[in-house]
Amino acid sequence: MLEVLYDTNTKEVRAWNADDKVQGNFKPKVGQEVIILPISPPDFESDWYKVDLANKKVVGNPDYIRPIVRDLVAEIDELKAEIALLKKVQ
Repeated sequence: MLEVLYDTNTKEVRAWNADDKVQGNFKPKVGQEVIILPISPPDFESDWYKVDLANKKVVGNPDYIRPIVRDLVAEIDELKAEIALLKKVQ
């Protein structure tokens, strides 16, 4: 079961909780609701999630592009090596 706190106007998910033992702790503000869906938490990444009440599911942004994971230390090392090479050429 998935407990979902969502905005009733935009249907955007504000939080979710999949632990049955601690469900019921969300304190909805004005314009928010808490619902229990008979599903597991989403197993996909997105920059936003919305509640599809008709189909009883949480959906993500279909246009979401996963960020590229970069190794900045390795990139800096490569740039330092290029700079050193360029200094030798001069």
